Amino acid sequence: MPKTIPWDAALNARHALPGLIRSGNLSFLSGQGRRELLASGVSRIIDLRNRAEREIDPAPFAGRPEYLNLPLVPYRNQALDHASADARSNADFYRAYLDHAGNQLAAVFGAMHDSPPGPSLVHCHAGKDRTGLVVALAQELCGVPREQIAADYAESDQHLGQFYAGQLKRKPDPAKRMRLAWFQVSRPEDMVATLEHLDAGLGGVSACLGAFGFGLSEQEKLAERLLSSARG
Repeated sequence: MPKTIPWDAALNARHALPGLIRSGNLSFLSGQGRRELLASGVSRIIDLRNRAEREIDPAPFAGRPEYLNLPLVPYRNQALDHASADARSNADFYRAYLDHAGNQLAAVFGAMHDSPPGPSLVHCHAGKDRTGLVVALAQELCGVPREQIAADYAESDQHLGQFYAGQLKRKPDPAKRMRLAWFQVSRPEDMVATLEHLDAGLGGVSACLGAFGFGLSEQEKLAERLLSSARG
């Protein structure tokens, strides 16, 4: 099974597991690309963006039975807001999500578990950070070696160069441009540090999800499903 997915005009779209696809914003897809996605057998599209982001870039599949909007970042969560403002690396952001967005993560995994037969697709805007964390946790749940998880996370750099260059051009302030450029890089060590934080502070992915109501039997069923490439 090819890893990269050739839907027309797709951004950072690729297989993370046989039953899990990761992607950037689906609003970038052309009409042909949208038809190709629907023809692929994807049974659940999980949009991790918030409603303000969707107002800027409307979700092209909103209203279809496959589509769910499950924002990963809780609205007006002061602890998460403060931790994000203090972040000095991508790992700091991801650790903050683990510490303060456990209910949201459990909801995402529950949506994948409950979806009809067929692969799930998860996306945010670039498909690197929020998507990267959800995918890393799914791969960890499925027993993927951590060096492979980190490599998959870092692969986003191969797909986002032009996209990020456009973002930087829209930042006239040199200091803001430099800060954004630092966070745009997908460093494998950031994801390794995130998973180590998961072990040390939350007892691992299974304990983390279980603490927010996504139990062991559901985890096992989801892992079996994500490791299967069966279509609906």
